[in-house]
Amino acid sequence: MKRLQSVENALIEINEAVFQELCDTFLALRDKNYIAFSRVGSQSGKQKSIKGTPDAFKLLPNGKYIFVEHTTNISNKNKLEDDIKKCLDYKTTKIPLKDIEEIILCANFKLSVQEVDGLKDLLKGKRISLRLYLLDELSIELLYHHRDLSNQYLGLPLDTGQIVSISQFIEEYNKAAKSVATPLDNEFVHRDNELKQLQNSISASNFVIITGSPGVGKTKLALEGINSFLLTNLNYTAYCVSFKSASLLEDLYQHFDTKRDYILFVDDANRIDSFNQIIGYFKSSRKGNLKIIITVRDYALNEIANRCIEFKPEELHLNKFTDEQIIDIIKSESFKIYNPDYHKEIVRIADGNPRLAIMAAKLAVQEQNLCALSDVSELFEQYFARFVTDNIDLTKSVNLKSLGLIAFFYTIPYKDKTRCASLLSKFDLAYDDFIESIDILNKLELVELQFEYAKISEQNLSTYFFYKSFIKDGTLSFSVLLEYYYDSNIERFRDTIIPANNTFGYHNVIEKVKPILLNYWQSVITIDEKAFNLLSTFWFYLEEETIEFIYNHINTIPEPIATKYYTEYETNQFSYNRNKIIELLGNFFNYPVKLKDALELAYEYARKLPETLPELIYTIREHLLFDTDDQRMGYKRQEILINLLLEKSDRSESIYEITFPAIATSFLQYKYHHTKGGRNYSFYWYDYPFPLNNLTKILREKIWDKIDKDFDNNVKAYTQLLNEYSQRTPDVVKEVMEFDVIYVLKIIKNHLTNSNFQHCHYVQSQIRWFIENDIQDETFDILKSTYLNELYLVYLKIDWDRLRDKESYEFEDYAEYEKLKESEVREYFVFDSLDSFAEFYQHYNYLLNWEKNTYSIKNSFDYVIDENFKRNYELGIEFLKYIINHNNDIQYVPHLPFQKLLVSKNTAQSIWTAISSKDYNQSATWKLQYFFYLDDNLVDETQCKNLVSAVNDINDHIFIHFTDLLKYLKCDANLFTKILKIIVSKRKSENLSIRITHNFFSKHSEYLKNDFETVKEAYIQQERFDSHYDYGGSELLSILRIDKNFLLEYIEYLYAQKDRHRSYEHKSFSVVWLVEDIQDVLFKVFDFIAAKEIYMGILDHFCNSFFSGIKKEENIKKSNEFIIDYINANYNDLIRMNMIVDILRHTKSDFFEEAYIHFLKLTQDVNIYSKIWWIGNGGSTTGNESLGDRMALNWRRILDITNRLDLGIKLIPIKKYINDEIEAALNYAEGEKRRRFLDKF
Repeated sequence: MKRLQSVENALIEINEAVFQELCDTFLALRDKNYIAFSRVGSQSGKQKSIKGTPDAFKLLPNGKYIFVEHTTNISNKNKLEDDIKKCLDYKTTKIPLKDIEEIILCANFKLSVQEVDGLKDLLKGKRISLRLYLLDELSIELLYHHRDLSNQYLGLPLDTGQIVSISQFIEEYNKAAKSVATPLDNEFVHRDNELKQLQNSISASNFVIITGSPGVGKTKLALEGINSFLLTNLNYTAYCVSFKSASLLEDLYQHFDTKRDYILFVDDANRIDSFNQIIGYFKSSRKGNLKIIITVRDYALNEIANRCIEFKPEELHLNKFTDEQIIDIIKSESFKIYNPDYHKEIVRIADGNPRLAIMAAKLAVQEQNLCALSDVSELFEQYFARFVTDNIDLTKSVNLKSLGLIAFFYTIPYKDKTRCASLLSKFDLAYDDFIESIDILNKLELVELQFEYAKISEQNLSTYFFYKSFIKDGTLSFSVLLEYYYDSNIERFRDTIIPANNTFGYHNVIEKVKPILLNYWQSVITIDEKAFNLLSTFWFYLEEETIEFIYNHINTIPEPIATKYYTEYETNQFSYNRNKIIELLGNFFNYPVKLKDALELAYEYARKLPETLPELIYTIREHLLFDTDDQRMGYKRQEILINLLLEKSDRSESIYEITFPAIATSFLQYKYHHTKGGRNYSFYWYDYPFPLNNLTKILREKIWDKIDKDFDNNVKAYTQLLNEYSQRTPDVVKEVMEFDVIYVLKIIKNHLTNSNFQHCHYVQSQIRWFIENDIQDETFDILKSTYLNELYLVYLKIDWDRLRDKESYEFEDYAEYEKLKESEVREYFVFDSLDSFAEFYQHYNYLLNWEKNTYSIKNSFDYVIDENFKRNYELGIEFLKYIINHNNDIQYVPHLPFQKLLVSKNTAQSIWTAISSKDYNQSATWKLQYFFYLDDNLVDETQCKNLVSAVNDINDHIFIHFTDLLKYLKCDANLFTKILKIIVSKRKSENLSIRITHNFFSKHSEYLKNDFETVKEAYIQQERFDSHYDYGGSELLSILRIDKNFLLEYIEYLYAQKDRHRSYEHKSFSVVWLVEDIQDVLFKVFDFIAAKEIYMGILDHFCNSFFSGIKKEENIKKSNEFIIDYINANYNDLIRMNMIVDILRHTKSDFFEEAYIHFLKLTQDVNIYSKIWWIGNGGSTTGNESLGDRMALNWRRILDITNRLDLGIKLIPIKKYINDEIEAALNYAEGEKRRRFLDKF
């Protein structure tokens, strides 16, 4: 008889008193969060029930009750309703309804949905929850989690012999594992650091926990660590727990002498019902020493750690073998596999499993062929062969079906009988059979049962059992799976089919699934969305159908009205929002088969929808650039693409002609940069050098010949291609460059002319780049001397390029080069007439608009103007006027000339007359430059008036350096205030951003006191221009020292903005503590912020910025006093207190305890206390950190502080509240563990 049915039958036949005792014991073990547990309906010392309501109850830490009622009377189901009604009767229980949290009903029979709903209705509106433990759930719980209760109360016997030697444990482990787990007697590799850490932990502690996911080698490491310890500690004897679901306590007392020293190894402690007995035995009195080493799966660590917390256990977290460790194994002397392509495949197959890695490595060495790793079905069959054939349970189809279903759905809620039965029935699997099956599989560690879900813990196991059950053996119907579950589980189909295809071979999979897919295809072919979804997943099995579907779809698109095509796109433009047709066709770009059809369809699609052409080019570059796999395929993909482009463009099909230059540019690289997604959400990048061989030479030659043939038809695009090809790059492959030279020289000869500046520039750059890479040709010197023209010679002089100019100058460092270059510019561009300057000006203007890096030639122009002023002042003035008359379209600003010339009155006057004669580009900047550089001796009232007028005439965004204007204060002490007023006014009236230096207010505050309102307004304006203005707060400090009330005005301004600045995004306000008597203003500021700030306790409060980075002790003391004063005034105001507590949690954490105690002394009102976010309000975590555990830890710390405060019984409500929060946090942590358990691999 099946064990689940045995448990069910035993429960059905149990007498009422035994059932009541069983349920009470089960409930006590199930949830220990109670202060008291009373069995009112049981007679003390006897297994006999008595009348009473409720039958049992729990008193919870929050002061509420849980009532428990039991019944075995299936003939009188109405008794359950009567039990609930009695529990709600105050006269019977003497407990008010508001103090009842939950009612639990235990019954050894089943209820219908209607009967359950009827019971729930009795509690509607009463805020009392109902929990039912009926026959199904009680049976499963006893079978899986409380077998000791099954033995004790149902008389179902369990095995014994649970304390064994290490050798016997290994023998039993290997026998039970049936080769699924790595045998414990194999070689110990790649855990040296962890072993050393474990040895130290065993020596230092009597309780050690080793945790990690299933299959990472926890057991093997523990045994190695114990054996190592025994070698140097001969007085110790080691035993292991070989758990057989029986009570351990008697065996422990029988095996261990209290006077001797022992090590006890407990494997998978989370799976041992009697673990508490081990803890109890550990606490018992003994003279000898006892060390306990346990392993526990990562998802159950918190549960076990909390049960052992009083022993302060050492914890060792063990990760799966990393990809790097797997690679090290296969690179070792045993295999000597160094090819990274093999590494990638073996790492994928192994998925952290060293045994699979070794088997795959052996296969690779044996076959010497990477393709052998694309079908490792035989390898997996060998890996599981002995397990599958030797284990009589697993040969049963019910177990293989269970594994296959769990593998596909990832998790199955096995306790939800309704959902499970519906699913299982479609695959001819009974619920009871499934329950018994997963119990067997759980024992064999193939399936994990946790949080009421069943799952397979390792991806490679899951892939194998999906393949075996749905595809290889056909134990489960793939057709049924597709028909009922495809639409709702598209991602799971991808997550299972693709790994099966990659691991067990394309042909092995397609042979079984394609007929089924074709049949399903016929049912969705007319439904566009369903058809497209199916093809997106199974295109590689339905290639003909996919191509035809897209062909038909494209034929429905009307011809475009306008056909203007663009090939450019922005970086990351298609990283997320992809066109689904281009993306689907892009899948075919990875393989030669159907590539030509896919490309033609993609081009036809882009022809009809021109806006998709850039994405097509992006997709071609993404998939079709030369890569490592192409070598094995003979570069067939690139051959198909290039031949298609040549063939179509020769027929003058415009879209192909338009895209050829853009695609050719990518294919003419020396190296191809690839970024690809790796395992476990990682990514990697690498360079693949252009592989020069007979095949690729032909392809590259075709590209160059096409460029030569069509150059004159698309000059702009091909000129851009040549310029990109000539760019300096560290990626050069010399032999490829040598191959290209003949074609480049041919294009130069046939299509470029020395009358064109850009042609000259390209040829000179290209020849120079060839020579620098040790490429020589007899024509280089001729080309260098031929491709010169007047504009290019001007360019050579005014452009600063150290690498290029090395050919012309001898210099050791950049400073020397700058001197030589400046001298050349000054000597070469001296003009004797306005006409000659005008010609240079036109050349310069052209180069300025062409050259991307304009700084150096702008620098040269300033040298030219300065030198010509030095040679001929009158001509220099004419040159300035020429620039002005041409509206200064080169955006020139005279620095050097003004620095040197504004020393005499006549010179200054003539320059001022010239530059102030009209408005032009940068005219305001020219005028300000004039006043900045004007000699101190020439400053007078007239110049002051002109300066104010110049500022008033500013009509563009500009920057004013007030330090350079200090000299004018001797003529007008209010000058800075006047200028500041203009700046403020222009922002208001003309929306101009006139910026000032960052230290203006702190450096020049003495000149601003006569109009402080303007100063404050100007400061706020500068803040608007630049959010980082005055980030350190020194400018604000200088203003506050004059008027500390400005702080409130400034904060009011900040809160009037749409965006709310968090503290870490804004300036440091800690400077306020340097202001005398600032506390009263700060009170107003904090009150204002409290009224305005919408704060939820998640991120740090804005007011933290007032306390961040306080250095001096006196200011720290001042800030602490302010917090205490603010608490005194606002301890009963929740908004203000939450603001202060956030500050104490973040920037004043060292003062938290003192402030917290001060608050508790002021009030012990739990209603106020419970609404303050003492540990924040939520948060985020990284990695495997538990937010719930962190919250529980924080509350425990607060409880410790609270316990140190002697206020007697006044703190009881608050302490109870804290304990409730700790419990809630721990429950949240359990939910986190559940979510992690349900997460994908």
